[in-house]
Amino acid sequence: MIEKQCAIEICKLALKAISDLSRILNVSQGLCLEAEYEQIKKGVGLSIGKIQTDILDVIYTIYPELDDLK
Repeated sequence: MIEKQCAIEICKLALKAISDLSRILNVSQGLCLEAEYEQIKKGVGLSIGKIQTDILDVIYTIYPELDDLK
């Protein structure tokens, strides 16, 4: 099992990655053609979803107290 301090650091980095990915949408909206923006939005959404399900949800199952949304 992952140690709690390691889980905390991984959560911080994963949440930062989600924040950075979200900023991609802010930067590209209005600067890209609509079709390009939709493709970027899809990629960002899929990436955020993978981080959530493959990293954060796994950690939150072990350490539910780390999930700020609960």
